[in-house]
Amino acid sequence: MDVTHRYLPCRRTRQPIRGLSERQVKQGLLEDGWEVWRGSNIGITRHADIYPNVERKYKRLCELLQRDYQKKLELLQYLCAVHHGMPDYLCHRSKDGAWKFVECKYLHEQLSARQKTCIAKLQSLGFTVEVHKIVDHRTKLRHASVNLKTGIKTVKEKQLKLNSGKIKEMTKELKKVL
Repeated sequence: MDVTHRYLPCRRTRQPIRGLSERQVKQGLLEDGWEVWRGSNIGITRHADIYPNVERKYKRLCELLQRDYQKKLELLQYLCAVHHGMPDYLCHRSKDGAWKFVECKYLHEQLSARQKTCIAKLQSLGFTVEVHKIVDHRTKLRHASVNLKTGIKTVKEKQLKLNSGKIKEMTKELKKVL
C-alpha cells in the first residue's frame, strides 16, 4: 500500500508558518488546473447553516462525485463525519477527469496513525492519495513512494544540482507533471 510523496521547495515568504503548507500546495494545485475542495467538508451540504457560496461549491463537488463515483459519495461523507484523518484536499481536474486526495505536510511533519488508516481506506475505495511535503530548497529528494505499513521509501526522482537556476527549472518540471 504505497503513497506517492511529492517534495516541493518552500517558496520564500513572510507569511506565518501556521497553514503555510496548505496555502502553498493549494496555490500550486490551482495553477496546475485542479479544482480544490477541503477534504473534511465533503458532507457539509447536509448542514442548514452554511454560506450560499460554500453550499454552491460543495454541491458542485457532490454532483461531480455522484457522476464519477455513484456509490462512493455516501461512503466519503460517512468517512468525513466519523474519521479524523481525511486528507486536506480533494482535487478534480476537468480536462482528464482525474481525482485525487492530497495531504499537505510542512518540513519534517509525519502522517499520524489516523491519517494512515484513512489513506488506506480511500485507496481501497479506488482513490488516488498523495502527500505533498513543503521542504527546504536544499532537500535533494523530489518524488518518492512510501509504503504505509513498513515505512520503506522508494525514491523516484532526485534533484541533480543545488543551484537556484536548477531549482526553478525542476519546480517548473514538477508542476507540469503534477
